[in-house]
Amino acid sequence: MSEPRTDTPPPAPAPAVESAVASGRDNATRLLMGGSILGVILIAALIVSIVIAFRGDDGPLVPAGDQGSDATTASDPVLFELDPFFDEHGRVVYAPLNENGVLLEQSAPATGRAATTAPSGIMLQQVHGNMYLPFSTSDGPTAFTDTGVATGFARTPQGAGLAAVHYSAYRATGNNRIRMIQDVGLVDDPHKVLPNVLARNSSDQPGAVPDSFPARVLQMIKVNYTDDLARVHLGASVALKSGRTQNRDMWFDLVWREGTGWVLKIPAEETPDAEVVKDFADGWTSWW
Repeated sequence: MSEPRTDTPPPAPAPAVESAVASGRDNATRLLMGGSILGVILIAALIVSIVIAFRGDDGPLVPAGDQGSDATTASDPVLFELDPFFDEHGRVVYAPLNENGVLLEQSAPATGRAATTAPSGIMLQQVHGNMYLPFSTSDGPTAFTDTGVATGFARTPQGAGLAAVHYSAYRATGNNRIRMIQDVGLVDDPHKVLPNVLARNSSDQPGAVPDSFPARVLQMIKVNYTDDLARVHLGASVALKSGRTQNRDMWFDLVWREGTGWVLKIPAEETPDAEVVKDFADGWTSWW
């Protein structure tokens, strides 16, 4: 037989109290949800920041496999426009306030670095208004000429590759750019090829390149290197009118000159410096 209940249920809360309790629960729930959403936003922003700064071959900034000592890709907001932007291949490009570009603080690369390893802290910068060119924290450039051409690339495969990208861009973007590297002795032209290029660009002939023609960084690179002479291959996949894709290899020779650094050596006009290749294997890589 069950014992009689001695407790009595608590009285129902007054309507005002019940309303306040419910309101408190709602506020707490909204606060918790708001905090959760804010946390998700902050985490997502952090992930995006990490991805932007440290993506691999398809990313905008490409720190090398080894970062050397204290290498950094951080950009000083005082030296650059507020917002970077994506180029045609989805790579981040920074716009320096100085049209020549911004030299990055240099750090020694790791010992035993492979020739195919990318320079540390690659940053693409928009220079002279129409050229997207790479700067690094390990292999230069470390100086500018009086006319604003970047120099001071390291005597390494990586330095030769960066120099080739810079100087070949000047060669291909119109007479005013060609003269910029001619005037500061960064071109060796024993066969006098460039005067013919200058004359052609000044006429209405097919293939003439207007002044300040845009320059972009090609996707692939391969460096055949010695301390005194390097051949830098730059590769790109080109879409043809037929719908097919063609892989093109353009190479540039550079010689090392004491007191000057890497100098672009122009081959004889009849010497081919480009060809179609099956693929980008056998030493090809991407640094940006």
